Amino acid sequence: MRRSIVALFAAGVAVLAAAAVAVAATVVVKPGEMGSWSIVNDTCGGASTGSVSFVNGPGSPPAGSGSAKYTVGSNGDSYPTLRTGAYNGVKLSSLTALDYWTYVSQAPGSQAVYIDLYVSSTGGTTQDTTLTFEPVYNGTVSTNTWQHWNALDGKWWSDVSGGPPPLFTLASYISTHPNATIVGSDGFVLAAGCGGSAWTNFVGNADRLTIGVGGTSTTYDFEAAAAAGHKVAICHKGHTIHIDKHAVPAHMRHGDSPGPCT
Repeated sequence: MRRSIVALFAAGVAVLAAAAVAVAATVVVKPGEMGSWSIVNDTCGGASTGSVSFVNGPGSPPAGSGSAKYTVGSNGDSYPTLRTGAYNGVKLSSLTALDYWTYVSQAPGSQAVYIDLYVSSTGGTTQDTTLTFEPVYNGTVSTNTWQHWNALDGKWWSDVSGGPPPLFTLASYISTHPNATIVGSDGFVLAAGCGGSAWTNFVGNADRLTIGVGGTSTTYDFEAAAAAGHKVAICHKGHTIHIDKHAVPAHMRHGDSPGPCT
């Protein structure tokens, strides 16, 4: 009897694990394999001195071995960004996960990489506000260490409300704007800068961004390009991974295919 119970328990665990895999995926974003993401070095005033790059480290990133690095430069109004339009048309009320990690090497104003959502407050197709989650309003920003931020339950501000402040949660915003929707071909933004002297010469990183919609989550792992001739991309169970070129034949025998997944 005990063996049967153990076997049933193990089977149940396996089913739950399979279900968890079904609603979560990790996507590697790196040079040459950006997917829906793009780098846009914008500005909120003056010539941009900012940039975004993909690097190894710093330290031990929360996903993989690399991260996205942001530098603002001498113009604190520079607006270096990583943007995606993959969430165009997604209602804020559909978000079930939204969190990420930051690392700050140099920050004159206790800043860290933040999230901008370009939103139609009425559920239309035209942006009428930007909602911003900034770590500085959600805890103590430390330097030279990776920090986790839960933006889904955190405090935000809106540009049309003259913020910050006032600060509010997404839940409270949704209660007064139930149809609020992310819009545009670049409606989800990971950014730095656009804040004057508080951002001058900022250097920081971001990694392991998780966005959940309706219970299905995608984690974006930002990575540096693999050294030429060392790592190659293959499609493994529907996900692009990078392996040593000598391991390719073994993966092919198990049903993987060469090149990134399409």
